Amino acid sequence: MHPVYDVIGIGFGPANIALAIAMEEKGLYPNSLFLEKAANPVWQGEMLFEISLDTYSNIQNIPFRDLVTPRNPRSRYTFLNYLHENGLFFEHLNMDMLMPMRPDYARYIAWVVDLLRERLRTSCDVQHIERWPQAEGPDLYRVSCADGSVYHARHLVLGTGRSPRLPELFSGLHSERVFHQSRYNTALANLQRHAPKRIAVVGSSQSAVEIIMHLSKTLPDTQIHSIIRRYAYPLKDTSPFMSEIFFPTFTDAYYNADQATKARIDADAFRTNYGACDMDILEELYKQMYYDKLHGRQQIHLHRLTDIQSVNVDEQGVDLRLFDQMTQLPSDVRFDAVVLATGFTNLGQDGQQSLPLLHDLEASLQRSATGAMQIGRDYRVRLNAPTEQGAVVLNGLCESSHGMGDGGSLSLVSLRADSILAGLQAHDQLAHSAPAPLQEVALDA
Repeated sequence: MHPVYDVIGIGFGPANIALAIAMEEKGLYPNSLFLEKAANPVWQGEMLFEISLDTYSNIQNIPFRDLVTPRNPRSRYTFLNYLHENGLFFEHLNMDMLMPMRPDYARYIAWVVDLLRERLRTSCDVQHIERWPQAEGPDLYRVSCADGSVYHARHLVLGTGRSPRLPELFSGLHSERVFHQSRYNTALANLQRHAPKRIAVVGSSQSAVEIIMHLSKTLPDTQIHSIIRRYAYPLKDTSPFMSEIFFPTFTDAYYNADQATKARIDADAFRTNYGACDMDILEELYKQMYYDKLHGRQQIHLHRLTDIQSVNVDEQGVDLRLFDQMTQLPSDVRFDAVVLATGFTNLGQDGQQSLPLLHDLEASLQRSATGAMQIGRDYRVRLNAPTEQGAVVLNGLCESSHGMGDGGSLSLVSLRADSILAGLQAHDQLAHSAPAPLQEVALDA
């Protein structure tokens, strides 16, 4: 027999970790389970650099906006308590750092994961979700994983993260020599066996510059070419007024705004979170290039105002045709590899109207005239017959409807968990199906 869980969460990144914490602290939905694809969840593991202090970078987030503090400052799961319990408090305080190093924050998240292991199943690559009819009460959801394991739940919470955004010229390529930032460390380890002489980094974001700096130290004899469409790397907007987009009150205002107003806000707020860099990393890159020039070498090459017109990949390398808008001249350059630091897609934008995992639930989902899923303020996907099935919730995937604080940012994960739990309770009240004792369904059902 299969147990029936109150809630199954898919993915165990910061969004669903924060939800698991809230469930435990509030005593809600104790019969819940989280399924994670990775064997050992590591926060941003592909972008964790462990070679020198100046390439660690920071988390670009005030540590009090952690997995729990805005919701419950007295929690045992705060970043501050992580420092305390791991004997790091005074040393960390003594550095007078506004924002923690990224490896430190990754270890904080790993520490929390270890405390929540009873709620977690790892190496569970979810492949399929379907409605599972019941003779009495609302239908369940059947969740099938690549290893053949099957789980049943009354409610689903998807916290799978966003998909890589790939430029159109690169979208159909399958090569170890062209890779997105989301698999940077793994791909670089494979690439190093070939002793690359020239690598291109496409993009002008914080991640792009961090990758350039990391490559310059990891592969000191490799030429690194930064290809950007702009004249220069944009500076991130960190003004306190603009940073109010990470307030919970902004989420309410944004959700209730019409599409024209949302677009106006997005245009203003874009540089707070996307396609831009912090001043410290820009200064580090500039100093490195200046230092190299002092010593009669040039490792890092900047291609400004440059478009990529064509791509050709073979087993030995990648040929790019570049067009310099300043000189109006094309050039053909061969690289051993190309790193795409081009960010991630947003549900409801970038042509992505749904999630592949929800394909077999399509008949249950309400959609707008443009085909977009309808999502409530509490992150529940609106269903055609909500009393006939459990809730489907999107956790950390709702930037197009809820604003930037509800995309990839850590700032509001704890408060979002509160909203999600309130939504699940409201769904139970609507369906008159309050959490019941542990149920089971037949293995062959």
